[in-house]
Amino acid sequence: MREAPEEEELSARERESSMQTLNVPVRWYSGGEKYDTLNLELDKTAFMIVDSDGGASNEYVEEGIAPALAAARRIGMRVLFIHNDFSLADEPGSIKREIHGTRWGNAEAGERPPPPREPVKPRYSPSIQPLPDEPDFPKREWSGFHETHVDYHLRCYGIKTLVSVGFSQRSCLYQTLNGAVEHNYRVIMLRDCTYSSEYPDTVDESLPEKGWLRKIMMRNFEHVVGYTSTSAEFSKACVEFAGKTV
Repeated sequence: MREAPEEEELSARERESSMQTLNVPVRWYSGGEKYDTLNLELDKTAFMIVDSDGGASNEYVEEGIAPALAAARRIGMRVLFIHNDFSLADEPGSIKREIHGTRWGNAEAGERPPPPREPVKPRYSPSIQPLPDEPDFPKREWSGFHETHVDYHLRCYGIKTLVSVGFSQRSCLYQTLNGAVEHNYRVIMLRDCTYSSEYPDTVDESLPEKGWLRKIMMRNFEHVVGYTSTSAEFSKACVEFAGKTV
């Protein structure tokens, strides 16, 4: 029997909505590891790269971030970058000079003058170089949401979910994603597109993460901050999305 006109219109809208949905496998923690699929609207999802401007290539950039970024670009996902720029914040009285300098025995950290005030020019591996229409926001604290225009930019485009990569798992990427949640964004971290360096007494080769610092940081993230996925899972979701919309 032929559908009523109203039912046909509803079915068409449902099919169109389904075609615009990116289905990303995710993991989180609640009394154990949980697995599910998040159905994300493309026009409300953005791909965010944090502090990946060291210029040098490494396995996390070339094998993790680069293919995931390429997949996001292929389906037209909005992309943004964030990088460190302390040119207006590294003053002689900055507590960071103590935390990252003088308390390590580096007297020069406390004695050096403020840096030149020219903005930092980030350097990226060619595989993840920002495109002309992809904004690159400077930040002056660990979180990319602290006194930056990142939240303003995302709200302008109605973004609700952030798929994020970068460095590092225990520092700037972690704090940026905490900041994102404080601004009411859902966050998905691609766990093989970041790392957290272990200390000599936290290395444990028996763990999949090769150290208990990485394990604890990832567990805490998956429990109280957001979701994780992988570069391959995200890229596959993008390929399947592209197949639906052809």
